[in-house]
Amino acid sequence: NEAERMHADDNKKNRTTGKSVTTMAKKQVESNVFKILFLDIDGVLLPFPSNPNRNLNDTLFPKENVEALLYLLKKTEGAKLVLSSTWRVKDEFVQDILNCLRSFGLSMERFYDITDPQYHSERQWEIAKWLSEHQDGRKVVWLALDDENLLDGAANEKFREQFQEHVVQTESHVGLTMKDAKKAVELWKAQL
Repeated sequence: NEAERMHADDNKKNRTTGKSVTTMAKKQVESNVFKILFLDIDGVLLPFPSNPNRNLNDTLFPKENVEALLYLLKKTEGAKLVLSSTWRVKDEFVQDILNCLRSFGLSMERFYDITDPQYHSERQWEIAKWLSEHQDGRKVVWLALDDENLLDGAANEKFREQFQEHVVQTESHVGLTMKDAKKAVELWKAQL
């Protein structure tokens, strides 16, 4: 029947590589996609005000917030991290972030990029500027993880439509949770 034939086609192997034809086609499509996660720090990886009862275990960021980010990075395989936080303006702050993420097993030498450190405006505008400067013809799949509201208010009206379905807003005092990360995965999948 038709369903069995389609399943058999999905399982065909390329004679040269031995890989599934469907897998190869999917990877070809994904190679034409530019995947970006914009990462804020305060209120995302570093909740504030800080909970005085939390156990830091000698790490800059709470374990549960970093684990939520690691989950999201795993699910958005190939996504590049762009630092959109004000932490981007000091090299030593950027290095502190990277060192902490490495302590949780993320093998990352540097961020893919940062939003313009000379351009301090509305966070939404900073991200929109970065996106406009990095168009190279590929489809762009992106999300912004931020505790700032990037959708509502007069200041965010300019790019609101562009940002719809691309923002996961965290609660500043909690930071990125697994629930937020799962919401982000759903928004991500909807863009692919």
